[in-house]
Amino acid sequence: MKGIKIEVNEIPLEGTHGKLISIKSNGVTAFTHGIHKYPAKFIPHIPRWAICKYGKDSQQVVDPFCGCGTTLVEAFLHKKKSFGLEISPLARLITKVKTTPLDPKLLKKSHQKLLENFHNLKKEKILWKPSDENLSKWFKEKTINKLAVLRSSIENISDIDVKDFFLVIFSSIIRKVSNAEDKSQKVYISSRFPKPYIDPFKTFFETLKEQERKMIEFSLTIKKLYGCFRPKEFLPEIIERDALSIRLSDECVDLVITSPPYINAINYIDVHKLEYMWLNLWPKEILNWVRKIQVGSDYISSKEMEYKPRTGVPSIDEFSDVLSGISPKHSFVFSKFYDKLKQNFKEVKRILTKGGKYIVVIGNNRMVGLEVPNNIFVKNLGESLGFNVIEEFSYVIKNRMLRIPRKGRGGDIGIDHIIVFEK
Repeated sequence: MKGIKIEVNEIPLEGTHGKLISIKSNGVTAFTHGIHKYPAKFIPHIPRWAICKYGKDSQQVVDPFCGCGTTLVEAFLHKKKSFGLEISPLARLITKVKTTPLDPKLLKKSHQKLLENFHNLKKEKILWKPSDENLSKWFKEKTINKLAVLRSSIENISDIDVKDFFLVIFSSIIRKVSNAEDKSQKVYISSRFPKPYIDPFKTFFETLKEQERKMIEFSLTIKKLYGCFRPKEFLPEIIERDALSIRLSDECVDLVITSPPYINAINYIDVHKLEYMWLNLWPKEILNWVRKIQVGSDYISSKEMEYKPRTGVPSIDEFSDVLSGISPKHSFVFSKFYDKLKQNFKEVKRILTKGGKYIVVIGNNRMVGLEVPNNIFVKNLGESLGFNVIEEFSYVIKNRMLRIPRKGRGGDIGIDHIIVFEK
């Protein structure tokens, strides 16, 4: 969908159908939205628009692929109870921090404690460091030593919510202070343009200062809206599971908003392997399991290849057949993705009330040189399951950490498509 291009600060509630929208607003990182980079996250304008247009009377909002929690933050700010399903451990941690208001007095007190820990540990020579054999490849020696001081300083914070906040800030600087390129999905070291040394201490405390300001702004806004920092009945819930089995009752929600992963474009665990290395919160076995089962993964066992799923949607299955003639593996990855997405659509249909809306944000990418028109396939998939499409438009992606140097195999995704399904 190319449409007529219009420039706006916020997505208008009317007159968007068939349009290509360029959003001029720079409020993408307002409140806690910008606390940590995360690949392919959609901008807060999308769930904000969806809630204002389709969720005025909704009590609950669900995001089955919640990623780093953009939908949940916006739902919280609009006095809606929200549920987010996510299988990635780091994404769940980021979401938890982004949606957990902190009392400014406690935050200030904990900041002072962090500084005390920091100054006490600066001269320590024996501190925990990752045992990864490639540690010295990814980080300069003085960077390793300084990151170890920061990590140990945070470890001694007693309040778990504040500690998690500090950990996410710590995680957010890892790629920046490493030897790896920090504006690419692929974690690699450029031989042509080696990065200069970036001081972890300076970077961490500057980032912390800015994100503390935004967290306080978010927390005070929540207190003003609800009368307290932690309104029990409205606190967002993060569910540790994938989007194929939503443990909510039948016909219990009016609004579901999500952006599914891209096929064969992003391996969310590998993208953040340096952050996982330094956080040291999850066993490698868990990370390997997530890497294999995440929707859109290109990991396939030989046993899986014995049976390729069919969706029963002609446009999808025919495209899979075309891919099969070029690369059987890519054909399987494609079919597996849409088979899982079909399961997700069935689950969403089950939990939606009659007239409820499922708003899907999806981009088109490339596989083995072919453009994959996901907006058409997703539309066809939803319609095959009895959904009605009531609105479609697109928007231009700006600075969304989605540069994929894969020689055209993953494809640069410059436009997202918004499709509104109605049950």
